[in-house]
Order: sequence, then structure tokens, then C-alpha cells
Amino acid sequence: MRITFTQSGGFAGRVRGCRIDTAVLSAEERRTLESLVATSGLDASFTRVAEASRDRKCYEIRIERGGVGIEVTCDDASLPAAARPLVANLAARAVPCPPGWADAGGANAIDGNSASGNSVRETSAGGNPAGESGPGMSPVEWGRFDGVVVARWHDDGREMTLVEPFAYVDPRGCRWEAAAGVVVNGATIPRAFWSLIGGPFEGRFRNASVVHDAACITRTRDWQATHRMFYEACRCGGVDTVMAHTMYFAVWHFGPRWRIEERTAVVAGRSLVERIVHDETPPPPTAAEVDAVATYFRTHDVASDAIPTLVIPGVRGCPCPGSRRR
Repeated sequence: MRITFTQSGGFAGRVRGCRIDTAVLSAEERRTLESLVATSGLDASFTRVAEASRDRKCYEIRIERGGVGIEVTCDDASLPAAARPLVANLAARAVPCPPGWADAGGANAIDGNSASGNSVRETSAGGNPAGESGPGMSPVEWGRFDGVVVARWHDDGREMTLVEPFAYVDPRGCRWEAAAGVVVNGATIPRAFWSLIGGPFEGRFRNASVVHDAACITRTRDWQATHRMFYEACRCGGVDTVMAHTMYFAVWHFGPRWRIEERTAVVAGRSLVERIVHDETPPPPTAAEVDAVATYFRTHDVASDAIPTLVIPGVRGCPCPGSRRR
């Protein structure tokens, strides 16, 4: 299922939006969103906007499922009560967008031409590919952070405990939570690469490192999506293209990996699902491999989509299993 959501109007007149492909959501998020759609009553296209709706919020919702699509345009007053929980969920995922972004294929546009059919093509208002630098790029296209990192450092000086919850909402509207109480230390970024950035919690890497650590601890999504999130969060935090690509390669090829297995058993007449996580983290890189990676990205212009399958001379093991874009 694919959903395109735009919210406009209100006193501020701001436009916010998101595009979501439920295929790339976690199982829990997918079930929640599909349930909200099923109970929303939005099963046919319609337009209901009052003449005096200038100061009301207006919504445009496109839902594509099973080869059938509907388009709904309405304002706050005409939004069906059954659809309000769905709209609230989508509004929480939405990020600022330029007017007409949904029709122009702008920020967060879903690219159905990829091999997997589920990839995302991020573009700026000026049409620049998200993986490249260029005029018109802004952190908006990379999602948004929710909150600030508030943490208590441990006595060892290496770990810290989050005192307040923190989150990152990626360009697809997926929310990546770092809950209060989680202990992070930046270790999900291969330590050999720390010398390139000064440490995982330094400067513009801090927010991305925190949510990446949390995601690698909970492992509710696959490692491919988790490492892609780290790259996008780095860009959202203002990390430049070369360094963001370098660290994306680092976590994809040398960072944590896991395989999730679900086993179903019937106990006392009830079907129970056991979730088993198998760690498949590769060996750490050598100093020579780190140097080779850093040199390569300083001297080559590489699109972010190419990084999962990129082969760098002197660096072992590429490409990786499951290297399709998520």
C-alpha cells in the first residue's frame, strides 16, 4: 500500500506532506497504518471543501492498494470522523514541503522504477538527487528530528543514558525512536572510522548516532533500513555529502547486521510468534581499509544508492547480501 498525504491551509498556511510505502515499514507500523486505512471509511474518491475554508486545514490523501487508487480532498469540517485517526497518524509523519510537491514528484517522491519497487528517490525543490550536493538542497528533504538529545554521561566517559526521548522521522515518514533510558555509546559506527569524524557524538553526527545506536539495539527493522536511516539522519543533521557517504559505507559494510527469524507455535490453542534475532556482524575493518574508503570518497563522486554494492579496491567483502535499497 502507498499513501501520499498533504496538509495545507490553517492560519499559518504551511504545507506539510509525506509519502509512505507500507512495504518498508516495520511489521507493527505496517499493521497499524493498514488498520487505520481499513477503518477510515475512505474507500472511494471524493472532494468536500467548504467555501469558507481558507483558515481551515485542508487534506489531500491518495491511497493505492491492490492496483486500485483513490483520491480524497477535504477540509477539517468535512473530514469523516472515522478518518481522523488516520489523518492524525499521517500528520505526525509529515514534514514541511513546497506547494505542489506531491504532483511535481518532489521531496519524498516514491520511485517505482527501482528493482525492488520500494525505493525512494529524494529530490530537492530544485530537482537535485538527494545523494548529491547542489543548489536548493535543504535538511527538510532529509526528514526531521523530534526533540533534542538530553543525556547523562556514565563515569567511564564512553556511554550515556538518554534522559528524555528523542526521535528521527525519515523522508518516508517512518519514525525512529530513541527512548528515555536507552544506553548509547556510538559503537554501532565501526570504531576504526571514528578517527575521521572525531567520535560518534561529535558535532553534526550526534543526532544520527543516537538514533542509529537505539535502532541497532532494538532491531525492530532490518539492518539495511537501519543503516540507510543513519545516512539520511546524517544529512538531516547537516553532514556534508562526502563524509555522509563515507560513513554510510562504513556502517553498511562493517556495521551491525542481523537476521530476524519468526517461529510460530500453538500454545493452549493460541498461535504465538517467537522472534529470534541472529547477529551477523562482519569483522571490523583494518586501518588500511579505512584509509582506502576515506580516499575513495574524497576522490570519487558516488550516488548514495550505489554505496551498498560499491566495490572499493583494497576493501574486502562487497557487495553484501540483501543490498537492495530499503
